[in-house]
Amino acid sequence: MVAAAEVTRYPEPANVPSQLRDDGPRKLGTWDIDLLALEGNEGGKLPNDHLTWLQAIPADAPIEHIRAAYSRDGVVHVRGVLDRDKVFDTRAKFFEYVSPSGVLQPETAPREGLYNTQLDPAQFPGPSATQFNRNQNDNKLLDLSVSAGYEPFIVDFSDDPALLGFVGRLMSDWQEPFRFKRQLLRTNIPRTYKAATRVHYDQMYLRGMEPGAVTAWIPMGDVSPVSGGLMYLEDSVPLGLELENKFKEMNKDLPPEEQLSAFNQNMLYGGGLTKDCRAFSLATNRRWLVGDYRAGDVVFHHSCMIHCSANNEDPEDRIRLATDVRFADRAQPYDVRWEEFYYPGDGK
Repeated sequence: MVAAAEVTRYPEPANVPSQLRDDGPRKLGTWDIDLLALEGNEGGKLPNDHLTWLQAIPADAPIEHIRAAYSRDGVVHVRGVLDRDKVFDTRAKFFEYVSPSGVLQPETAPREGLYNTQLDPAQFPGPSATQFNRNQNDNKLLDLSVSAGYEPFIVDFSDDPALLGFVGRLMSDWQEPFRFKRQLLRTNIPRTYKAATRVHYDQMYLRGMEPGAVTAWIPMGDVSPVSGGLMYLEDSVPLGLELENKFKEMNKDLPPEEQLSAFNQNMLYGGGLTKDCRAFSLATNRRWLVGDYRAGDVVFHHSCMIHCSANNEDPEDRIRLATDVRFADRAQPYDVRWEEFYYPGDGK
């Protein structure tokens, strides 16, 4: 395995547009994308001409329109799939559950999820933290976040019939949609640096099946454009497929179990493609799609859609809580490794 200090490791892409797209509005509500100052783990501020908005579509829009957007873009932000109050109730239960970690500001409501700024945020790296070996599990917040994923209040939330029903309508050719048991609850602490979600696509963790699984990324609370929500690389499903095919060729002589691993000798230490989302967007000549997410929204994306997160710079010190729930068609071969609950260092 390469050194932890390595920032980038992926095959040279051939699928690079000759020109950067410049279409789409620059304003979304009160937000102006040219005024945003977003940064990832490495590389500094993202150029604003490499940012554009991920537009939301109402959940009650014709499903044909939503399906067409998903097919065209590889990602669709759907407004109001879940009951907003139910999302906030689950958020409150989660922060009550993890409160023994000390992460919450004293005498504030768990529903708010306000960070205790008297503490060093480096105490609370989540599962995506880049300064930690992924096998380390030595902080109370991560311990409690992992065990919360086994609790009925999270399992029931993830099994909301509205979510599975929407996936069934979105993926109308699937015979038996089902949810993988394995999921992560991710806390993005305000002003924690080098701990954002790295640039990656989900297929590298789902190599026990063909591309095509659907991820439902669920913000468990309101997540503004500066609060560390997911960003998606525009038009990147073909690029993700290209890179995964190249990795498959590179991995072909490894033992079978290692061929499936997102952490084998050919991959970046700790997983992903790169820690530097700025350099990646410049190298691939694509923009990052930025969203303004609300409780009740769900973002559905293809397993080869490239994405990451920026640092959380929430002005109210609000912790960004989200979960990613993945779905497949049980009638087709799927990655059986994902039928087990997540635990840190499980190698998937």
